[in-house]
Amino acid sequence: MHKAFYASGFLYHLPSGKILLQQQSTPGASSLWSLFGKQGLHKEKAEVTFQRVIYDLLHVKLPLVAIYPIYTYFYKDINKDHAVFYAEVEDTKRFSSINTVKYTWFTLKRVQKLDLSEQTRQDITVGQRVINARMRKSLGLPTLE
Repeated sequence: MHKAFYASGFLYHLPSGKILLQQQSTPGASSLWSLFGKQGLHKEKAEVTFQRVIYDLLHVKLPLVAIYPIYTYFYKDINKDHAVFYAEVEDTKRFSSINTVKYTWFTLKRVQKLDLSEQTRQDITVGQRVINARMRKSLGLPTLE
């Protein structure tokens, strides 16, 4: 039996330390910044769903080796598993706004001042810790594995 899931995440540019988020504008409502995400398809792996999301929204083809898991948890608000990823990209090119969606690069320090849902804030915070641990490990420094 295949379990329903949702996959989301953000793009990360290592040299600048910036992440790409989206903001959807809805008339009369606050416009929260959010991760990129979609419902997974039947028998699709979560990282492939995230890869598809980025291609569908930004027309960027991410290699699977550039996609890193952050964590997976059961998200009761949507009643399904939620897999969160980040993908390293080579540049911080500008993406055109599509309809009512705006895309912007932010430093991780600046992200904490954005209008985010508590869950998105948590996902980004954990993502930052995973990125930092991966960086320390690549430098041969101790990590908490």
